[in-house]
Amino acid sequence: MIPASRQRNYLQSALYVVIAGLVATVLLEKLLTYAEAAEKASVEATVSRLNSAMYARLALLVLRGEQQVVGALDAESPFRIAHAESPAYLGEFDGPPPGADGGKWYFDRSRRELVYLPNLKRYLRADDDAGLAPESISFRTEVHKSATGAYSGVVLVPARQWRWDPRP
Repeated sequence: MIPASRQRNYLQSALYVVIAGLVATVLLEKLLTYAEAAEKASVEATVSRLNSAMYARLALLVLRGEQQVVGALDAESPFRIAHAESPAYLGEFDGPPPGADGGKWYFDRSRRELVYLPNLKRYLRADDDAGLAPESISFRTEVHKSATGAYSGVVLVPARQWRWDPRP
């Protein structure tokens, strides 16, 4: 027969393991949410950086009078337009690149879209009836003109509507 004090030690140890497991589960959930929020912020920062650089490039092209180049900007990769480099940018492809993993950007020439493949997408939802997490987020380049026909800006806009709302 096992002494009562030893039984208590087994029960205490089991209780400590359960408590440690619960704390670890909550901590890992929070860390994953923070990681997804950081990934979303990185995507937003990249889009903002590309928008700024493309706007500056548009201004330079307009000042030089290169109207035909400006008219073709919507068919080019925003990374090429902005003369930007990123280790996460894979390049230009016709369709998805083979073997591409999450956290990478590429330009789909056939659809004329800049595509991001997210690593974490627990809180990423498409704004359609299904509401499922899309496999990628894509953006199109739009060149804007004023009412007088002058170029007024260039911007990346989402090709399809989506919501990404990780709340830590």
